[in-house]
Amino acid sequence: MRALRDLVLSLFLPIAVLGGTYFISMNQHVIPHSVVPILPSLPFVIAISGGAMAWKFKRSKAVFLLILIALACWLITLHLPGMSSTGMRLRQAYGLSALLLPLNLAIFAYCEDRGVFTFWGALSALFIVAQAAVVAAVLEPAQGSDFIAWVHAIAMPLDRHDLLPAWASSWTFLPQPVLIVAGSVLFLLFLFMIINRGKRDSTYVTLITSCIAVLAAYHYVAVPNVSALFFMATAFIITLSLFQDSYFMAYVDELTELPSRRALNADFKKLGRKYALAMVDIDHFKKFNDTYGHDIGDDVLRMVAGHLSRVTGGGTAYRYGGEEFTIVFPKGVAKEVESHLDDLRQRIARTDFHIRSGKRAPKKKNVRKGAVNVTISIGIAERTDGAQSPMDVVKLADKALYKAKGAGRNIVKIASAPRNSRSKEKSSKRNFRK
Repeated sequence: MRALRDLVLSLFLPIAVLGGTYFISMNQHVIPHSVVPILPSLPFVIAISGGAMAWKFKRSKAVFLLILIALACWLITLHLPGMSSTGMRLRQAYGLSALLLPLNLAIFAYCEDRGVFTFWGALSALFIVAQAAVVAAVLEPAQGSDFIAWVHAIAMPLDRHDLLPAWASSWTFLPQPVLIVAGSVLFLLFLFMIINRGKRDSTYVTLITSCIAVLAAYHYVAVPNVSALFFMATAFIITLSLFQDSYFMAYVDELTELPSRRALNADFKKLGRKYALAMVDIDHFKKFNDTYGHDIGDDVLRMVAGHLSRVTGGGTAYRYGGEEFTIVFPKGVAKEVESHLDDLRQRIARTDFHIRSGKRAPKKKNVRKGAVNVTISIGIAERTDGAQSPMDVVKLADKALYKAKGAGRNIVKIASAPRNSRSKEKSSKRNFRK
């Protein structure tokens, strides 16, 4: 359920950008007259700005993708419209660039961010320059050189329209080979997005929506300004993904996929005058790590985090640090949330954690492989006049957690409500008088 929610949220903004771009393209009267003359330049402005941001964020894939988008936009919006007399060369350059761009999106989907000014970055730049040279060669007369003649021979099949039924391409300028390749790329990206649906990574969403936007830019090449609008949308979607990735890096714990402590501190500022929170700790986690290894320990953290993310009672779980977690119940009180937390504790205790074989199997002798039980201890506290700030409540919950540890672990304890400062002052005055 959480993976589906994250997928829907990551899809919302790119799809909104695509929908908005289509609406503006079909209703160009909404574009201010002062913007129309600079419209062909806007994709380059966004691509350059996004590329600088991607380089600063060490996202080399985004840098090279934006370069590809800028080159395609330069070819389609600035050069091809003025070359209508070239006939065959125009169609070949158009088809070849439309074929190469989805393939590049698929290739870069599996590349890692290894830097721009590195050996990998140089290879990527060389790969892009080579493709640009091939497309430029198509625009030259075939009699220019043997290389240009060879490129024309390679690009010739792109004019074929007999691979699919006529209705499959009667609605678009895109050649049928391009439709086949683009459709295959989209299918593979969708497939791998579903396979990797548990990861908080907007890469596949960005690539799929970018591919659709690019195909729309090529499809509407004959309509003034529309190609520029869709190339601008593509560059914006890729730039937008940088902000999404940065948000997840800052506010989501990479190992457990729970909100991080930074997110917890930010949400503390949104709490009102009534709330409860719980501190959760995995019992004997250090001993577990020492016995089975840190890889198995990471699996335990993921398993426990999965249960915590499904806590009932309106609570939200965060990773506090190490093997400690925090669950916040806005508008909750300790007695009300105790039953929900006890149900959570029992569910984890009943879950058999299976030690994996292979690379993650324990290497120590006398360590039995198979199922082990993992338990948690929980301390609960609520906001009172004596503990008004969230950190004061955290300290109270932490004290209750240690009481749960001292009581034998695998138990839930509620913190005792401290007296407020005024009651303490009155008590001290009464004692002084006595």
